[in-house]
Amino acid sequence: MTRMATLICVCVLLFITATIRAATSPHIIVSIVADDLGWNDVGWHNPQMLTPNLDKLAKAGVILNSSYVAPLCTPSRSSFMTGMYAYHTGLQHLVIMPESPAYLPPNFITLPQRLKEQGYSTHMIGKWHLGFCNWMYTPTYRGFDSFLGYYNGAEDYYTKKMRGGLIANGLDFRDNKQPKHTEEYSANVYARRAVNIIKSHNQSKPLFLYLPFQSVHTPIEVPKRYENMYPNIEDTQRRQYCGMVSALDEAVGNITQALEDTGLMNNLLLVFTADNGGPTYTAANNLPLRGAKTTLWEGGTKGAAFVYSKTLLRKSGYENTQMIHAFRLVPYILFGWRVGKQIRRQTVSTNGRP
Repeated sequence: MTRMATLICVCVLLFITATIRAATSPHIIVSIVADDLGWNDVGWHNPQMLTPNLDKLAKAGVILNSSYVAPLCTPSRSSFMTGMYAYHTGLQHLVIMPESPAYLPPNFITLPQRLKEQGYSTHMIGKWHLGFCNWMYTPTYRGFDSFLGYYNGAEDYYTKKMRGGLIANGLDFRDNKQPKHTEEYSANVYARRAVNIIKSHNQSKPLFLYLPFQSVHTPIEVPKRYENMYPNIEDTQRRQYCGMVSALDEAVGNITQALEDTGLMNNLLLVFTADNGGPTYTAANNLPLRGAKTTLWEGGTKGAAFVYSKTLLRKSGYENTQMIHAFRLVPYILFGWRVGKQIRRQTVSTNGRP
């Protein structure tokens, strides 16, 4: 994948509008990231998975069957936010631990900062995992008008307390900068906030909504009604994991229904991707790919992904097999190859690297 940037350019130009239509930008950009989702844990790859809302969007859009990501959370997320490979941001090694003072360096201009320059309202809901040792490294200081979610890599879906590390049992849930207490299942909390943002949005401005869901990262937790959707799965952990995927799917369905109700779906760009391969050592399924999260085999680096739009795709309703890296999808679709390349050059120059 050493020549990935060139392949991305070719791939995007083949099937997506290279520049946004003359007078307008997409009114809403929804970037949905599923955490630790297995390749074979979506309905368009595995019909035993109950993901009707995601399946509908994927099949009506462009399914990306050769979309690659980093094998871990933090490297992928640093790339999603900057349009840069993780080795440029210095976050290519493992993940940021709760007790670590690591962060996405402030000299990197983030995607929401770029979009704010274009007049967008920008909102984030979900998992950050790009540093919190200083306020300046947190979402509302990196381009987001609002933030609801958590800073670290894992938390209880109900109590919102950290799992593991030196600060286990510490509350890790914020509404902007303020701690927030709730014991409602996180996928439901995130979906409701997204729906509220969509319904209250001033449509005179374009909107960027970044939704890095907690689902389906460990701990394996889900309301019983979702687990009960898979009665034929005997393994308890696998049954609950599949229920978590279906809970995520329902949340996406609620969000897209709000987009339809407000008319925003008519000028929408939606990107869906996993942040890394699924952890088969817990409950994920990457078949027929070899390997899992943390590995450099395709089971760790090939992510389930699609793009969807009613109006912005040159061609839709098919599977694209050309190689692409997921972190370049939004910047290159939004700004086109030339502007995307300029952004990359400016950021590398600011970082003092060749």
